[in-house]
Amino acid sequence: MSEQFAAVWRSGWDAHPILLIAIGGLAGAYVLGVVVIGRRRGQRLAPARGLSFAAGIAVLLLALQSPLHHLSDDFLFSAHMFQHQLLTLVVPPLLLLGTPGWLVEALVPPGWRPAFLRSNAYPIAAFAVFNLPFVFIHFPTIYDALFGSELVHRATHATLLTAALVTWLPLFSPAPSVVPRLSQPAQMLYCFVQTIPGSLAGSLLTLADQVLYRHYGLRPLELGIAPVTDQQLGGLLMWVGSGGLFLLVLTIIFFVWADREEATAYQ
Repeated sequence: MSEQFAAVWRSGWDAHPILLIAIGGLAGAYVLGVVVIGRRRGQRLAPARGLSFAAGIAVLLLALQSPLHHLSDDFLFSAHMFQHQLLTLVVPPLLLLGTPGWLVEALVPPGWRPAFLRSNAYPIAAFAVFNLPFVFIHFPTIYDALFGSELVHRATHATLLTAALVTWLPLFSPAPSVVPRLSQPAQMLYCFVQTIPGSLAGSLLTLADQVLYRHYGLRPLELGIAPVTDQQLGGLLMWVGSGGLFLLVLTIIFFVWADREEATAYQ
């Protein structure tokens, strides 16, 4: 396994021009906006925010431009699940935390801010806009069909990333005046509910005793992994990975909220 894996890892560092242009365009737009709008508004980018956004771009490149991409497309279902987790659980929070609120406020003037974003229905929509497509594309027939076209596959990744950004906004909105964050107790409930779809789908895959996805065929065997084991590992990543991350965020929010409540009680 190690020799075959090493061979794939050595040979998989190729660049995809369209993806590089898209990711480079995102990074360039961020830098341009920070410089131009920051100068106009007399604002400076906090170093921590800049590092967070840069880290998000770096993880995005790792997910889509490294050998992980080839392992995901050609060999391992588990690698694909790991790639999806980077795209939906790691990149969006880093990008949102790295975006200054004054930049969003300048780009979205008051007249362009729908009242729906400040309604109680928005968190429900934000939850659904990611989780419904995420569960849908993991139906075996749909999943296998997505690999029939490179364009469709790329569009699926872009859709997941965009939808994930939306679903993280109630927790990490960079501009609460544009898209309000939930209260901290509501954030904890939101995090808990977010663990359910991934846990349900992941548990079904982890406990399955036959191969459900036909795209990879016997390719996992080339890396010394049984196809069923690969599928179960992917399900475990989905089950434990997504649920564990949201529970971690929930725990952090709880302690921040508890400290604030305690400080308020002693005032």
